[in-house]
Amino acid sequence: MLAYIGMAILGASAFYLGWTLFSGELEGAIASRLQDQRKKSSNGLIRIGRPLYTALIIPYSARLELTDWRKKWRRRIISAGLEDEFDVEELIAAKIFYGFFVPAAMYLYFFATQGGMSLYAVGAMSIGGYFYPSMWVSGARSRRQTEIKLQLPFVIDLLTLSTEAGLDFIGAMQKVVDKTRSGPLVDEIARMIQQIQLGTTRADSLRDFAWRIDLSEIASLVAVLVTADQMGSPLGDVLRVQSELIRTQRFTNAEKKGAAASQKLLFPLIFFIMPAVFIMIFGPVILGFFGAGK
Repeated sequence: MLAYIGMAILGASAFYLGWTLFSGELEGAIASRLQDQRKKSSNGLIRIGRPLYTALIIPYSARLELTDWRKKWRRRIISAGLEDEFDVEELIAAKIFYGFFVPAAMYLYFFATQGGMSLYAVGAMSIGGYFYPSMWVSGARSRRQTEIKLQLPFVIDLLTLSTEAGLDFIGAMQKVVDKTRSGPLVDEIARMIQQIQLGTTRADSLRDFAWRIDLSEIASLVAVLVTADQMGSPLGDVLRVQSELIRTQRFTNAEKKGAAASQKLLFPLIFFIMPAVFIMIFGPVILGFFGAGK
């Protein structure tokens, strides 16, 4: 019964899409999306499904009133470094496509070929497909922010040395871009320098820099730099204090992770390692005892 209902829904959807296509509305939306030339996505699943959800779902999902949700995930996509290959409209369309259309199509395919596919498998596939695009963005964001945290102390030290050597703020930033290995933090600094050269004020470019990265360490550093710039304080002293503060925070976080690791090892130690040790020690004694009795 559910299969027939699903087939009816898909048939009605296909008829509606075809009618919209011939009316010219969908064709115009597709043409406008194709004009936006993007790099190929690094994610294979997104790259394969992009032509379908771009043409069939985005013209309709773009009408959804999700202003706050769009703002939230737009910033996450930018902080993940995926803005050149993915946007928030594609995220919504991909969630709908992999969460509803793909499981329904697979279920109907197995139903038509008289194959077996339970509703539990369809439900699990639907849940996984719906959350997969968001998990991909969150994972890329987490990896990028971790790399920025690792690179941040060295960048601040180089900025401190450059400013104390007599370079101004822009010159010190350019020295970091020239002398530091390529990475997300260096790329964002280069983008900030371009904004300043194009006429953006230093404070606004720093705030945009912190907004794109979306990291508490960067936000606090930018707030201190903006305040020091407005008050006329020496940037070298401010950067040196910030460098020591960031290194102290990294050391504290490492201690917390070490303490948490010992607690996480407690469960496998009790339920897996200790029983194996007892079996190895007392197993031969018990077997020898029963063997001697016989």
